[in-house]
Amino acid sequence: MISFACLASIRPLSRLLVLAIGAFACIATAAADSTILAKRYPELQQLLLAHDVLQARAYEEIVLTNESPSAAIGQRMLLDKLDELEETKSSHYHTAGNHLSLLGPHRAFESRVTPGLLGVIYEEHDADEVRPLLAEIGNLPPVALQTLQRGREFVEQLIEIHLNPEIEDKKSAVADAVQNYLSDDAHSVASRPKSDDLLSEHAYAYAYPVGFPQFSGLTWASQWLKIALLEIVITAESDAQLDADVERLIALYNEKLIRQHSGFVQLPADIPTSPVIAPTFYELYPDAAYILDNLEALKVVIGDVLAYPGIENRSQGIADAVAAYTDKSANLAPDDMKYLLFVLRGGIYNAGGPARGGLTWPDRNWSREQSENPHVSISREAN
Repeated sequence: MISFACLASIRPLSRLLVLAIGAFACIATAAADSTILAKRYPELQQLLLAHDVLQARAYEEIVLTNESPSAAIGQRMLLDKLDELEETKSSHYHTAGNHLSLLGPHRAFESRVTPGLLGVIYEEHDADEVRPLLAEIGNLPPVALQTLQRGREFVEQLIEIHLNPEIEDKKSAVADAVQNYLSDDAHSVASRPKSDDLLSEHAYAYAYPVGFPQFSGLTWASQWLKIALLEIVITAESDAQLDADVERLIALYNEKLIRQHSGFVQLPADIPTSPVIAPTFYELYPDAAYILDNLEALKVVIGDVLAYPGIENRSQGIADAVAAYTDKSANLAPDDMKYLLFVLRGGIYNAGGPARGGLTWPDRNWSREQSENPHVSISREAN
């Protein structure tokens, strides 16, 4: 049974929000409270649960905004911005921090809702309270729900593998987890990098980050936390170092959510990806890293479909996006290096910065001499 506290924190639920929270928040599985992560780092576990609710709320608020008659001006502004972006393709898919001002075409809606989203992040979430919401499947197609849920469970498994001292052969365990994940072909994204065209050339591209930069920034900050956690659990050389790294990680995440100069200036303006935020994780487990990155790109494309004005059949548009990302043979990047160049083009800073911090100003267009302590060092040769 869902508690009154939970309902109060979520606000009155439309059918889409019921669906989305079921997809994202209850993904924490029935055994969430018994995981090593929950026992050892309960605050961090709560923030990861909040990530799922936050994404659902962001989707919900986008839908509510588009349904409002007062959103017509913002919708026209969004279409104008997308037309301008189409004329400057050299900026795709990355920005030089243009979203850091967070003054999107629907800024009034975002500013009203954002305090509530921040409240969601710091509330306590109980997977048992939101699990019954899975039964309320509605506007989002079931294939999207199952794909996102399977992806969330995969990420949790990766974290547990590296926190569990009884698993000595981590590499073999991750390989098994990848194979198990891919065994459900219809609900697993590809373990090879997808072409950036799926993200930047589809009919509704950029509608989510351009139309709702505060929402995308908040969800990307939470995604940064997840990827950065994988980097530190893999690279920590002792329990003491891991404890210190987790404490620093939470502090860095909290800094991204602080309002400065009447807005958020440290939210990611770009999609956090594994090569950018977690290079060690990417180098050791490229297949797993590509799965995580494809899942995050899929979330962005779903956001684009929800945010773009005037789409008659959004459910079908989302189903088409899921089909594109779960296809294991079509629309793949030509090679690893092309993918690396694409995700690194936006800069480490704009994607949230290194997992352990240390980058406090934009790094785009730096020369090698300017970069005194390069973050990314990937020795693996491109295929």
